[in-house]
Amino acid sequence: MKIIYIAHSGFLLDTGNAYFLFDYYKGMLPAIDKDKPLVVFVSHKHQDHFTPQIFSLADTHPNTLFILAKGVPYKHLALKFSRQMAMHGLDKIFPLKRDISETVTLSNRKELVIKTLRSTDDGVAFLLFYEGKRYYHAGDLNLWILNSNTESENKNMEKRFLTEMEKLKNMDIDIAFVPLDPRLGDNAYCGLETFLLYTNCHCVFPMHCWGQYSIIDVFLNKHPEYVNIVKKISFENQTIVV
Repeated sequence: MKIIYIAHSGFLLDTGNAYFLFDYYKGMLPAIDKDKPLVVFVSHKHQDHFTPQIFSLADTHPNTLFILAKGVPYKHLALKFSRQMAMHGLDKIFPLKRDISETVTLSNRKELVIKTLRSTDDGVAFLLFYEGKRYYHAGDLNLWILNSNTESENKNMEKRFLTEMEKLKNMDIDIAFVPLDPRLGDNAYCGLETFLLYTNCHCVFPMHCWGQYSIIDVFLNKHPEYVNIVKKISFENQTIVV
């Protein structure tokens, strides 16, 4: 299995017979086999997680599906950026609400089960079940503890975050993509720490680092017990095989 870090929270996961592209908004996309299904996920509409240019992938990769959090604008944008969808409609786009489960059949006739969690910011997090494996992309579901917030606001944030983590409690997750945001200062590590405590995750890719990849080293220095689980990212378009 191959994971390519594109930029920020954008990753391309190559399972071997399908591609999952998460929260792409900038950077160079690697070469993609047009004969394999491509599923494009958008966790929410923030500009560092979404660009309408993703819809142009439907023209170059005919086996593409789009899984969008409800609230991501798509109707006029898809028709504008995709000649295929302008001609044939929007049947390749699936807008999903929070806290639901949806099953889609890919062009290789395999089923992908998608569950959504409620973000603590905007949109959703994605939990995927495909060929006996589980994948998780948090989007902006994170423990956003801010020094500028009141104690009450931070307690409410923690409560909302733990409510979502309870849905993952003791779950085996093969690959996860989880925020590690240096803008939070000393609180940057809380969300990833909590995720790792709640789940049985085998491989975690930190994201939303704003290019400050040294924060991953700081986290691993604090938690050497996770050195074989938390992967170190150091540059865009980095490829890691797991």
